[in-house]
Amino acid sequence: MSSTTIPIHSLPRNNPAPPTRENQYSQRERPLSFQPRFEEDTTHPFNNYGFPEPGIQSPSARQVVAKDFLISDATWEDLQMGVPDLDFVVIGSGLTALAFIENTLKRDPRKKILCLERGDFWLPDHFQNLPLPFKYTLGGPSETFPFTLSRQTYKSDIRFVHGSCPFFGGRSTFWSAWSPSPTAALMRNWPSSLIATAQKPEFFKRATKLLRVTKATDIGPPYGNLQREIDQRLQPAVAGGEILSAQEVYPAPMAVASIAKTTTIHFTKFSTPGPLLSLYKEQQRHVQAGTGAPLLFATETAVQYLGVDVGFPPPPPSVGNEQSVKFLRTSRGDLPLANKTKVILCAGAFPNATLLLNSFRDNKYIARSAGKTVTGHFLTHVVARVKRSAFHDLTKGSIEIGAEYLAGQHPTSHLQYHVQITAVASPDPKQDAEDAARFCPDFAGTASEEQLRGSEDYVVFVCATLGELSENNSNSFFRLSNQPLNGDPTSNCILQVMLDEKDYELWDQMDEATIDAIRAMAGNKKHEVEWWHQPKPWDKPGVWKRETPGKETVRMEGIVHEASVLPLGDGDECCVNRDYRVKGVSNVVSIL
Repeated sequence: MSSTTIPIHSLPRNNPAPPTRENQYSQRERPLSFQPRFEEDTTHPFNNYGFPEPGIQSPSARQVVAKDFLISDATWEDLQMGVPDLDFVVIGSGLTALAFIENTLKRDPRKKILCLERGDFWLPDHFQNLPLPFKYTLGGPSETFPFTLSRQTYKSDIRFVHGSCPFFGGRSTFWSAWSPSPTAALMRNWPSSLIATAQKPEFFKRATKLLRVTKATDIGPPYGNLQREIDQRLQPAVAGGEILSAQEVYPAPMAVASIAKTTTIHFTKFSTPGPLLSLYKEQQRHVQAGTGAPLLFATETAVQYLGVDVGFPPPPPSVGNEQSVKFLRTSRGDLPLANKTKVILCAGAFPNATLLLNSFRDNKYIARSAGKTVTGHFLTHVVARVKRSAFHDLTKGSIEIGAEYLAGQHPTSHLQYHVQITAVASPDPKQDAEDAARFCPDFAGTASEEQLRGSEDYVVFVCATLGELSENNSNSFFRLSNQPLNGDPTSNCILQVMLDEKDYELWDQMDEATIDAIRAMAGNKKHEVEWWHQPKPWDKPGVWKRETPGKETVRMEGIVHEASVLPLGDGDECCVNRDYRVKGVSNVVSIL
């Protein structure tokens, strides 16, 4: 067997062969550069305004969106016949997908890109930009877990790892929008070439422009006097060593979709559906002007394998014998690729690794390194309050919010932590509920209705503190399941995440730093701070007390912000090159 993949004939086939359409192009007759055919009503081809008969009476949400933005089943069938001028297939529709698509088309709008999303089109925007009841969509059915969690993880302190959002836009429709830019000193064990790239002035400048990152001090109301005052208190506290192991603090940098000069909605959270659909419309204008190619989106298309037809007998493995992916096996059938087409993996850390582990079982680089290193963030959540009189010039009668980013590092392990600080002064919690849910940086990390109720004369601090899991823990891994491939190949990996001694040391330290930061923000009222005590189970009511809460109540279950499990670098212990190309495969790039 070669060092690439399973032959096409041995892959499980849960779909019929690519269909052909009567009265459409044959393989010989079809044009080399097609235009997508959008959702069409073949049942009532002449139906306009109910003539000559009534139209569709129960259209689905997908049909409404598909008419203008998604390729039709007919166009998908055309794609299955082969598109020789298709440049890229992007798998996933989240933040990295947007970054790749936007930058590629900015350089050359003639590049033809097909973007595949495994889920449906659901939220058109970030959920915090939608009416308040959409808060209930966070988690639950909107979060899927594309792996089997190990029993050891389930029985441990962290209990689980947060999953994916399997819809158009991915996790960008639910993320907190905090967007700090790490310094070179924080990029521990990164390849020197990537560190050098990140230090170039234009690198983070381009990234912040893409995500429209804006400091809290530049947003305007409800970020005002409270924002400035907590920053003025935290700056000297960090510089003077009052906060354990803290290294820097600054107004929260947040990705915002827009900032409007109105008295109602001042800014909105950033997510990818809007920008991606805007790029689609821009490419349509290029098509009409003859200056570009169409941008194609297909939803409900899960990619299961990257297929290589190795032939018979397969070539022997060698260093220079890179293979090329010839087709994608998807939930909608096989999609052939042209020789020039490159596959860009943007589906997320675990889905990307699952796809490579399934498709290239004999690739020595993937077998040796993929999934051996697992890291992410564990979480502490502390809520406290202090009288409004501890602050000056707070706006009377309206909500004020402040957001700060505080970062530190353990002195010996050099593992990092950061505190996402949100301060809320709400004189009328019932009236302010909508603004609090919309304007706070992270809905999951802001004051609850229960905490704001009765806090009309207080400023409430909510600190979500995240600690970095040690990446050198052999008890944490992501690997293929031993179960036979007769189920869903997109979820046939086992994930195990365990804490080690270094993790617990960091957790102790960041808990203490969080308490220090709250006391620093309280100023001369630091001894009057009240702390929220939330007993377990979580459905029991919480209570305000003067004593600080114990770690058993502030430490949260669940790991967030998982990093790539595909090591990047030059050595054989890495499966991704510095240019993000998967080793041993000529036309696959993994961005995450």
